[in-house]
Amino acid sequence: MIRGHGEIARHVERVVEVVEKGVSLPRHTAAQDRLARSWKRSLSNYQVDPSLASTPQVVTAQELREHRDRLDAFMRIAREGLDRLHEQLLPSNYCVLLTDASGVTVDFRTVPSLDRELRGEGFRNGTRWSERDEGTCGVGTSLADGQPILVHRGEHFRSHNIAFTCSSAPIFGIDDRPLAVLDASALYSPENRDSQMLVFQMVVEKARLIEDAFAFHSLRDYWILQLGRTPELMNVHTDYLLAFDDAGLFVGGNRRARKELLQRGSRSASTVSDLFECSANDLLAAAHARPGQAIPLRITDSGERIFGLLRAPDARRRAPANLAGDTPDLNGCNEARGFGHLATGDSRVRTNVQRALKVANRDIPVMLLGETGTGKEAFAKAIHDCSSRHKQPFVALNCAAIPETLIESELFGYRDGAFTGARSKGARGKIIQSDGGTLFLDEIGDMPLQLQSRLLRVLAEGEVLPLGAEQPTPVQLHIVCATHQDLPTLVEEGRFREDLYYRLNGAVFMLPPLREREDIGTVIDRVLEEEAIAMGRDSLRLAPETRDALIRHGWPGNIRQLRHAMRYACAICESTLLHASHFPPDLFFGPRLMSGRPVREEALRGPVPAPQQTEALPQLKEKDLRLRELMLETLRRNQWQVTVSAKELGLSRATFYRKLTRLNIVPPNRRDF
Repeated sequence: MIRGHGEIARHVERVVEVVEKGVSLPRHTAAQDRLARSWKRSLSNYQVDPSLASTPQVVTAQELREHRDRLDAFMRIAREGLDRLHEQLLPSNYCVLLTDASGVTVDFRTVPSLDRELRGEGFRNGTRWSERDEGTCGVGTSLADGQPILVHRGEHFRSHNIAFTCSSAPIFGIDDRPLAVLDASALYSPENRDSQMLVFQMVVEKARLIEDAFAFHSLRDYWILQLGRTPELMNVHTDYLLAFDDAGLFVGGNRRARKELLQRGSRSASTVSDLFECSANDLLAAAHARPGQAIPLRITDSGERIFGLLRAPDARRRAPANLAGDTPDLNGCNEARGFGHLATGDSRVRTNVQRALKVANRDIPVMLLGETGTGKEAFAKAIHDCSSRHKQPFVALNCAAIPETLIESELFGYRDGAFTGARSKGARGKIIQSDGGTLFLDEIGDMPLQLQSRLLRVLAEGEVLPLGAEQPTPVQLHIVCATHQDLPTLVEEGRFREDLYYRLNGAVFMLPPLREREDIGTVIDRVLEEEAIAMGRDSLRLAPETRDALIRHGWPGNIRQLRHAMRYACAICESTLLHASHFPPDLFFGPRLMSGRPVREEALRGPVPAPQQTEALPQLKEKDLRLRELMLETLRRNQWQVTVSAKELGLSRATFYRKLTRLNIVPPNRRDF
């Protein structure tokens, strides 16, 4: 969808007028005020460029799988609502999508006749729609302020999105944390904003039904009371859901019940008898006497009459844990659930996994070391997934990716009015979000010294004080941190607190770089399979010479670089066989970001004739020259049998092959290839 330069210029001018000059949007309403605040956040807080007309960012296949895994149970429940909304809106050419709480699309329903165009505009699985990435848009803004929103055409922030109409509604869990966003979007729509109100209401209603269904699922271990004002509709429509335990103590409910029943003005109800003119035992007796029939109830403080249906706890959920199907190891961890999707053919990776399984359920902080892109977050997530905390949140924060001015509020959270621009209801920080689960702090070496002191206090005292708060909040915290930096050196230089360093490095894991892994071929094959399947092209294969070149490549960006390169190749290849020409042009021939094995252009076509004389290799260091002579001598003695020679020198075959390439040793039978 091409947007003219004039249209983009007018849109940017309008954004600047609203954000910097205080000009009001047309139709000064509460909805327009929300949009104006979102525009200000987009420009001032996130520095999103409104003139950008590029397609939204899309995560890799591996990252998408991780986002989906965190919402596995919820997505199964939401799928039915997603399908029904899509059926209703498909005749009007609306696509329907579901994102997680970070704004990444985890499920998507397309319009078949417009599928190519929708994908070209960024409507597909894996697209990022947060305000931080896209500025004002349906998904991002409803996540930012926790309310449903209609963002119509030019109300979007980025010029790429100003032709779309988006109706979005957030979905919350029973703990009031945002779980997802349901969205219906169309590429083409009338200029009149009011034309979208029916679609908007349909999205809001479907989001509420999904939210209630997941609340019912989350509370199925308890007695669940479905409440409504019309008994004839009780079996098909529920106004409120409340759950209580055997003692009559409320343990949760759907969002409407929590706001309108459990918290009524200054009073809160914590037991059945606090809310109704009856006890929990009275409820159970009435339900037993009239099974399946609505029970008339009266609310204590208002005298209002309401009807309830009582559902018993799920008996299957009360079965012993060993009937659940997961087979735990001796430490209560499940390797298949945690590390099953990782390649563990490398001996060092395998040792790391075995050690991780032993410490996952111990009160031991974990530190992951390794070059950038070696999969530290994936390893941290695997530790979380195999632990007893796997049903609790896994929350990640990259300390190097957030400006120093924002990292404090991101990590510790803040109360309403804590600073200029703060949300009216405050924000939960990453520490509180990860309570009971795992907090992953990536690039911990980049954390400012002042925040290191605050983090140390949280670890020591087990409580966090959000910005602007007067009372600390207790937290049960398990930390996994990661860095590619030399932390002991940072400690010596005074850039990292020594006491925090010893608090964090309880169990240290060194993740090997991709170029040194014994299973590099397996990793390459697995990444190709995942990326090809994600694009619906599972017939793609690597040409033998291309696979060999990828194995010998230096991979300065490690697995992250491999995944992006493979994704690029899968996207542009028009046949079923991937060759070197399909990979990014600078992959093999661009500037080196770090020392690694050079792969010559000729190597991508086949082995290269190379002189075996050491004087032809002035670029090698003296120790490399000695190693080269030793390898040549061993190879000649063994009639150029690589396996035998590698074993004699105490090297793995993969390492031996990599050294052959780096030292420019070419077997005699290939010199004239």
